[in-house]
Amino acid sequence: MEHLIIAPILIPAFAGMLLLLEVRERQHLRRLTGLLATLALIPVALGLWQQAAAGEIGVYQLGDWRAPFGIVLVLDRLSALMVLLTAVLALPALIYGSRGDDRRGANFHALFQLQLMGINGAFLTGDLFNLFVFFEVLLIASYGLALHGRGPARVKGGIHYVVLNLIGSALFLVALGLAYGTTGTLNMADFAVKVSELEGNSLDLARLSGLLMWVVFGLKAALFPLYFWLPATYASATAPVAALFAIMTKVGIYAIARVYGLAFSGGALAGLGRDPLW
Repeated sequence: MEHLIIAPILIPAFAGMLLLLEVRERQHLRRLTGLLATLALIPVALGLWQQAAAGEIGVYQLGDWRAPFGIVLVLDRLSALMVLLTAVLALPALIYGSRGDDRRGANFHALFQLQLMGINGAFLTGDLFNLFVFFEVLLIASYGLALHGRGPARVKGGIHYVVLNLIGSALFLVALGLAYGTTGTLNMADFAVKVSELEGNSLDLARLSGLLMWVVFGLKAALFPLYFWLPATYASATAPVAALFAIMTKVGIYAIARVYGLAFSGGALAGLGRDPLW
């Protein structure tokens, strides 16, 4: 059961790769593969929720490399709840999409699975850089889904969505560089410890890094006044894609809650960005 925590990432990852290899003309096979993979996420998510319900925080070290040098996945009640919510919403969205919307684009099912991989990874990661990586996975998949079905309205809304999120990704990368340069770590828990020991110019750079993160997370979550990409994108997207995007925006809110609760709730950076957020 200790390896169950990585299953919400591996299942859609393998399904997405398989769907890219399957013959496009065999639409029924592609639908079956996507539906089975999405259905499999529900018992996995329920199992993770049962593990987290006891209140213990589970840590999974990939490659058995210990933090802060290795990549870690972290399971607690909040992350388990978000993974379960994603699985419960994704299945009916995919079933609806399999009624005909999936025929509007060649790789709908593969992109759907890869976006699920990115969303679940963002909820489970305990590392800021891998949060960036999973952000990019879900965003790249969402770019294709936003344009799924073609049409001038989708292209116009999709271009705005892609450009703004590319800007957000660039800012996130700058923020990570500042965070690593000042603390020497990107592990969320270790970063929270190191940032409390900073002073002088290093503290100012860490503060700038935190503010950039708030801008990036606010853009991903479509918080006011960074929500201007959302109306056109949602209005032009197909129904199953819009449903999945509703979970995608919650990744930004989750990131704010997770990083704020760890790094900016106490110490020298306590309350950073709190007034604009609340």
